[in-house]
Amino acid sequence: YEIICRIDGHSEISNNYVKTAVEILQQKNAVNVGGLMHADSNTGLQRVIAQAMRSKLGVGSSKFHTGGSAGESDTVYLGTYKKSAVLAAGGFDERYIRAQDWELNYRLRKNDGLIWFDPRLQVTYRPRRTFKKLARQYFQYGRWRRVISRQHKNTVNFRYLAPPIAVIINLLSIFFTFTINPMFIAPFLTYFSILIIGSLFIGRKVSDKLLMPFVLATMHFSWGIGFLTSPKKLFKN
Repeated sequence: YEIICRIDGHSEISNNYVKTAVEILQQKNAVNVGGLMHADSNTGLQRVIAQAMRSKLGVGSSKFHTGGSAGESDTVYLGTYKKSAVLAAGGFDERYIRAQDWELNYRLRKNDGLIWFDPRLQVTYRPRRTFKKLARQYFQYGRWRRVISRQHKNTVNFRYLAPPIAVIINLLSIFFTFTINPMFIAPFLTYFSILIIGSLFIGRKVSDKLLMPFVLATMHFSWGIGFLTSPKKLFKN
């Protein structure tokens, strides 16, 4: 078929999602269109994780996480693709376990293809339910983002370097606090103060606000450690 529409297992789409996506693809003459990854849940820790995944403090400023106006984008969630453009870019690289959509969109853009974000394409995403599963997910995100940075060196930016930098600074802060001077605890305390203050705005309920700093820290540290420890042999050339 001429058009490929990707829907992932944790995702729920509306009845008119595919129809709207195809219309936008044709109207904009894009090679891929996608929308908002609306993390959502009404229960316990999963609800807190969903709120964190919709926040800039949790995941950065990407439109497909936090929302925004329709327009050109580096990448989008899921994706409705023009098949001929995907084949011309080399196809879907099955060696990637994570970040495969970002990597494909990078190659599509290199071929002068238009990636288009439209918030009307809202997809309900059900996040992980436990700290352990969340940590494993973001650890893999970090590992595979490092693979992309090796394969496509010009894609490295501050948003993706922020978590590993935070990990290094916080670990050094703790190490120097116990080996040199207690004053070195300042960076560590500053980081967690930012998480606590941010959580007051992100969390909806009191229980959400209390759990939120630990959810955010799990996301940041798991992603950062995954990025720092990603082995070169992870990706088979």
